[in-house]
Amino acid sequence: MRDVKEVNIEKEIHKNLGMRSTAEIFFNNLDSNFSKIIIDFKDVEFVSRSFAQEYVYQKKQRNSEIIEKNMSEFVKNMLDIVTKDYANYLENL
Repeated sequence: MRDVKEVNIEKEIHKNLGMRSTAEIFFNNLDSNFSKIIIDFKDVEFVSRSFAQEYVYQKKQRNSEIIEKNMSEFVKNMLDIVTKDYANYLENL
């Protein structure tokens, strides 16, 4: 397993991240041969709740450590909300 890979999600997808399937495809295309993957959200302006839900789900399924950087306050808040909702969901199973 290699060390670190960095990916700019805006360049890979778009500055507006809206569809659940887009998050799934993004993660399916990530090289899983890295122990750590840094996802750079520079220039991302919008993340829908659907995209965020799939993003959080896919992130939890990976063996690699995934770290986000350069998130706007909006993007960070959306991912935080969905992460908390996902944790609550798992607790209530």
